[in-house]
Amino acid sequence: MESVVIPDQKVKARRKDPRELSTAISVELRRMARKARLAKPVSSGGGGFRARRSDKAFRAVILSSLLFVFILPSIISVVYYGIIASDQFVSEARFLVKSSDGREISSFGGLGALLGGQSTDAAIVSEYIHSRAMIEALGKKFDLRKIFSSDEGDFFARINPDASAEDLVEHWEKQVSIKTDRASGLITLTVRTFSPETSRALAGEIVELSERMVNDLTGRNRSTSLVETHEGLLRSQEVLRQAVIDLRDARNEAGILDADVENKAITEIMTALSLEESKVDVQIASLIRTETTSGPQLRALQARAAAIKDQLATYQQQLAGGNLTGQDRDLADRSASLSQRALEVKIAQNEYARASASYELARLNAERQKSYLLTYVQPRRADEALYPNRVLMSFVVSISAFIAWAVLAGIALLVRDHTAA
Repeated sequence: MESVVIPDQKVKARRKDPRELSTAISVELRRMARKARLAKPVSSGGGGFRARRSDKAFRAVILSSLLFVFILPSIISVVYYGIIASDQFVSEARFLVKSSDGREISSFGGLGALLGGQSTDAAIVSEYIHSRAMIEALGKKFDLRKIFSSDEGDFFARINPDASAEDLVEHWEKQVSIKTDRASGLITLTVRTFSPETSRALAGEIVELSERMVNDLTGRNRSTSLVETHEGLLRSQEVLRQAVIDLRDARNEAGILDADVENKAITEIMTALSLEESKVDVQIASLIRTETTSGPQLRALQARAAAIKDQLATYQQQLAGGNLTGQDRDLADRSASLSQRALEVKIAQNEYARASASYELARLNAERQKSYLLTYVQPRRADEALYPNRVLMSFVVSISAFIAWAVLAGIALLVRDHTAA
């Protein structure tokens, strides 16, 4: 242990008082003891009265971690991305799901609000492109396992030629990227493979299969609509046929074709008879005033007046009050029945006209392409590899490794200093 040296000035200042001198020595000894317990930074080789063995071990751990956490991963990333990593070519396509009338299709339902404003149709297309159904559809034309296990790719970028369907789907999601604009529904498709021709061919086929899927889904809706409208047309046709039969039977039962026309004719006849009756009554009154009450002319006029009254009574009964030719209903009842039947025929005709228009519209929609993908950026053959970005990826790995080492080293130093204190 180092000897404790008391400054001369302090000794001289307290030489007259031994108790103060003893107190000063004790304080100085305690200060030196605390200083000996505290560890100096590792870079200075440790501290205290002598270098500790734990300091040397701790410094070795820090340097080892620097090697394995930062230096070695950085070297590996530079070697991999600079020499080993294979070039991958990107082909891009951009499109929008549209309908034939220029609006976004709505045949998939109103779920757009539930997706935070994102177009429902675009979301469905995106999910389909990343699904196993898309891989199986592409498998009819492309051998995806062969494409992604090509010898042109490096060990880490390619997959096993005998990879399972689940592994292929997982790798597919990494190689095929879908970005959708939440407001407009614009879709950006990017495909990465080891060949520029393959990337372009895959991107074009994906767009075609997506459009076919959209048409299949909307085609089902159109087919369902066509069947439903045709069934409605048949029902309205049957209702109209039955209404026409009922009107015919009612006319046969009433013995008239049109109650309104017959009412009008009877009314005109009754008006004429009433006028004639008035003339006869005037003539009878004139003869009575001349006191020729027993003359043949008066009797003839009275007989004519009686005949006219009988005719008027008959027509009145026919309109509203009695039996006519053995029929149990008067003309008013027959007129009401015929009007009701005619109204039913008119309603059935209107329903049939609407059903026919709906069926014709559904038929026209079924015969044309209702929905399609508006591809405003066609897939192109890449002239150079865009992936991997060798400099950027090496830099990102190095920075990430350094941050990880710095965090671990900082935590270790804090724990050591706290323990030493």
